[in-house]
Amino acid sequence: MKWFLNLGLPFKSKALETSIKQDSIDLEKGTQLFLSNQFDEALFHLDNALNKGFDSGLYQLRAKCFQKLNFHYKAIEDFDKVIEDNPLEFSNYYSRAISKNAISDISGQVEDLQSCIYYYKKHKNIENNILKNLETELITTRKYVESVKSTIASLHNISYSEIKNLINESLLQIKKIRPRTRRLKTTKNSKILLGS
Repeated sequence: MKWFLNLGLPFKSKALETSIKQDSIDLEKGTQLFLSNQFDEALFHLDNALNKGFDSGLYQLRAKCFQKLNFHYKAIEDFDKVIEDNPLEFSNYYSRAISKNAISDISGQVEDLQSCIYYYKKHKNIENNILKNLETELITTRKYVESVKSTIASLHNISYSEIKNLINESLLQIKKIRPRTRRLKTTKNSKILLGS
Protein backbone atom coordinates (compact mmCIF):
# COMPACT_ATOMS: atom_id res chain seq x y z
CA MET A 1 0.00 0.00 0.00
CA LYS A 2 2.91 2.39 0.74
CA TRP A 3 4.16 2.08 -2.82
CA PHE A 4 0.77 3.38 -4.00
CA LEU A 5 0.85 6.40 -1.64
CA ASN A 6 4.44 7.25 -2.57
CA LEU A 7 3.72 7.07 -6.29
CA GLY A 8 2.72 10.75 -6.46
CA LEU A 9 5.70 12.09 -4.48
CA PRO A 10 8.17 12.41 -7.38
CA PHE A 11 5.58 14.33 -9.37
CA LYS A 12 4.69 16.62 -6.45
CA SER A 13 8.32 17.39 -5.64
CA LYS A 14 9.05 18.07 -9.32
CA ALA A 15 6.05 20.43 -9.54
CA LEU A 16 7.11 22.19 -6.32
CA GLU A 17 10.67 22.55 -7.60
CA THR A 18 9.38 24.04 -10.87
CA SER A 19 7.12 26.42 -8.96
CA ILE A 20 9.97 27.64 -6.73
CA LYS A 21 12.18 28.11 -9.78
CA GLN A 22 9.44 30.14 -11.52
CA ASP A 23 8.99 32.31 -8.36
CA SER A 24 12.71 33.01 -8.39
CA ILE A 25 12.64 33.88 -12.09
CA ASP A 26 9.65 36.19 -11.60
CA LEU A 27 11.35 37.93 -8.67
CA GLU A 28 14.60 38.38 -10.55
CA LYS A 29 12.87 39.57 -13.72
CA GLY A 30 10.60 41.92 -11.74
CA THR A 31 13.57 43.42 -9.93
CA GLN A 32 15.54 43.92 -13.16
CA LEU A 33 12.56 45.55 -14.87
CA PHE A 34 12.00 47.83 -11.86
CA LEU A 35 15.64 48.92 -11.91
CA SER A 36 15.38 49.65 -15.64
CA ASN A 37 12.24 51.79 -15.07
CA GLN A 38 9.90 49.35 -16.83
CA PHE A 39 7.34 49.44 -14.07
CA ASP A 40 4.31 47.93 -15.87
CA GLU A 41 6.31 44.88 -16.89
CA ALA A 42 7.89 44.65 -13.42
CA LEU A 43 4.42 44.59 -11.84
CA PHE A 44 3.44 41.57 -13.94
CA HIS A 45 6.36 39.52 -12.66
CA LEU A 46 6.09 40.78 -9.08
CA ASP A 47 2.38 39.90 -9.04
CA ASN A 48 3.22 36.39 -10.26
CA ALA A 49 5.81 35.97 -7.52
CA LEU A 50 3.45 37.33 -4.85
CA ASN A 51 0.65 35.01 -5.93
CA LYS A 52 2.78 32.17 -4.58
CA GLY A 53 2.95 33.62 -1.06
CA PHE A 54 3.72 36.56 1.22
CA ASP A 55 7.14 38.16 1.02
CA SER A 56 7.66 41.51 2.66
CA GLY A 57 10.47 42.49 0.29
CA LEU A 58 8.30 41.73 -2.73
CA TYR A 59 5.45 43.84 -1.37
CA GLN A 60 7.88 46.68 -0.75
CA LEU A 61 9.21 46.49 -4.31
CA ARG A 62 5.71 46.27 -5.76
CA ALA A 63 4.64 49.28 -3.66
CA LYS A 64 7.51 51.27 -5.13
CA CYS A 65 6.38 50.23 -8.62
CA PHE A 66 2.88 51.40 -7.81
CA GLN A 67 4.28 54.74 -6.64
CA LYS A 68 6.22 55.19 -9.87
CA LEU A 69 3.02 54.52 -11.82
CA ASN A 70 1.01 56.90 -9.57
CA PHE A 71 -1.17 54.08 -8.19
CA HIS A 72 -0.83 55.46 -4.68
CA TYR A 73 -3.81 53.71 -3.10
CA LYS A 74 -2.34 50.35 -4.13
CA ALA A 75 1.10 51.44 -2.92
CA ILE A 76 -0.37 52.32 0.47
CA GLU A 77 -2.01 48.87 0.70
CA ASP A 78 1.32 47.18 0.01
CA PHE A 79 3.22 49.41 2.44
CA ASP A 80 0.56 48.60 5.07
CA LYS A 81 1.47 44.90 4.70
CA VAL A 82 5.19 45.64 4.83
CA ILE A 83 4.80 47.79 7.95
CA GLU A 84 2.62 45.17 9.60
CA ASP A 85 5.36 42.62 8.98
CA ASN A 86 8.19 44.92 10.17
CA PRO A 87 6.82 47.89 12.14
CA LEU A 88 10.26 49.04 13.31
CA GLU A 89 11.64 49.90 9.84
CA PHE A 90 11.41 53.68 9.55
CA SER A 91 11.89 53.90 5.78
CA ASN A 92 8.58 52.18 5.05
CA TYR A 93 6.70 54.90 6.93
CA TYR A 94 8.49 57.53 4.88
CA SER A 95 7.63 55.75 1.63
CA ARG A 96 3.99 55.40 2.63
CA ALA A 97 3.91 59.09 3.61
CA ILE A 98 4.88 59.97 0.03
CA SER A 99 1.83 58.12 -1.31
CA LYS A 100 -0.44 59.58 1.36
CA ASN A 101 0.72 63.04 0.34
CA ALA A 102 -0.04 62.21 -3.30
CA ILE A 103 -3.65 61.35 -2.43
CA SER A 104 -3.98 64.44 -0.20
CA ASP A 105 -4.12 62.50 3.07
CA ILE A 106 -2.20 65.20 4.94
CA SER A 107 -2.88 63.90 8.45
CA GLY A 108 -1.88 60.36 7.37
CA GLN A 109 1.26 61.73 5.77
CA VAL A 110 2.30 63.65 8.89
CA GLU A 111 1.47 60.68 11.15
CA ASP A 112 3.67 58.46 8.99
CA LEU A 113 6.46 61.04 9.11
CA GLN A 114 6.11 61.09 12.90
CA SER A 115 6.39 57.30 13.00
CA CYS A 116 9.38 57.47 10.69
CA ILE A 117 11.12 59.93 13.04
CA TYR A 118 10.20 57.87 16.10
CA TYR A 119 11.72 54.66 14.71
CA TYR A 120 14.62 56.43 13.04
CA LYS A 121 15.84 57.96 16.30
CA LYS A 122 16.25 54.43 17.69
CA HIS A 123 18.91 53.63 15.05
CA LYS A 124 22.55 53.69 15.99
CA ASN A 125 23.70 55.45 12.83
CA ILE A 126 21.68 58.61 12.52
CA GLU A 127 22.49 60.65 9.44
CA ASN A 128 21.75 64.33 9.13
CA ASN A 129 20.74 64.04 5.47
CA ILE A 130 17.81 61.77 6.41
CA LEU A 131 16.77 64.20 9.13
CA LYS A 132 17.05 67.03 6.62
CA ASN A 133 14.78 65.19 4.15
CA LEU A 134 12.19 64.61 6.86
CA GLU A 135 12.41 68.23 7.96
CA THR A 136 12.04 69.48 4.37
CA GLU A 137 8.99 67.26 3.86
CA LEU A 138 7.38 68.60 7.03
CA ILE A 139 8.16 72.23 6.21
CA THR A 140 6.71 71.81 2.72
CA THR A 141 3.58 70.29 4.23
CA ARG A 142 3.36 73.13 6.77
CA LYS A 143 3.52 75.68 3.95
CA TYR A 144 0.75 73.86 2.12
CA VAL A 145 -1.37 73.73 5.28
CA GLU A 146 -0.85 77.47 5.78
CA SER A 147 -1.97 78.13 2.20
CA VAL A 148 -5.24 76.20 2.68
CA LYS A 149 -5.71 77.20 6.30
CA SER A 150 -9.28 78.41 5.90
CA THR A 151 -10.48 75.33 4.01
CA ILE A 152 -8.31 72.57 5.45
CA ALA A 153 -11.13 71.02 7.49
CA SER A 154 -13.34 70.67 4.43
CA LEU A 155 -10.48 69.47 2.20
CA HIS A 156 -8.76 67.03 4.54
CA ASN A 157 -11.18 66.31 7.42
CA ILE A 158 -8.72 67.61 10.01
CA SER A 159 -8.58 70.93 11.78
CA TYR A 160 -5.83 73.41 11.10
CA SER A 161 -4.68 73.37 14.73
CA GLU A 162 -4.49 69.55 14.83
CA ILE A 163 -2.33 69.27 11.72
CA LYS A 164 -0.19 72.21 12.77
CA ASN A 165 0.43 70.56 16.16
CA LEU A 166 1.36 67.26 14.50
CA ILE A 167 3.84 69.02 12.23
CA ASN A 168 5.34 71.07 15.06
CA GLU A 169 5.73 67.95 17.25
CA SER A 170 7.54 66.20 14.41
CA LEU A 171 9.87 69.14 13.79
CA LEU A 172 10.59 69.30 17.52
CA GLN A 173 11.51 65.60 17.52
CA ILE A 174 13.99 66.24 14.71
CA LYS A 175 15.55 69.10 16.68
CA LYS A 176 15.92 66.82 19.71
CA ILE A 177 17.68 64.17 17.62
CA ARG A 178 20.15 66.58 16.01
CA PRO A 179 22.15 67.50 19.15
CA ARG A 180 22.53 63.79 19.87
CA THR A 181 24.05 63.25 16.42
CA ARG A 182 26.44 66.14 16.96
CA ARG A 183 27.51 64.71 20.34
CA LEU A 184 28.10 61.31 18.77
CA LYS A 185 30.23 62.82 16.00
CA THR A 186 32.18 64.94 18.50
CA THR A 187 32.81 61.89 20.69
CA LYS A 188 33.97 59.82 17.70
CA ASN A 189 36.25 62.62 16.47
CA SER A 190 37.80 63.16 19.89
CA LYS A 191 38.46 59.41 20.22
CA ILE A 192 40.18 59.44 16.84
CA LEU A 193 42.29 62.45 17.81
CA LEU A 194 43.22 60.89 21.15
CA GLY A 195 44.11 57.62 19.44
CA SER A 196 41.59 55.50 21.32
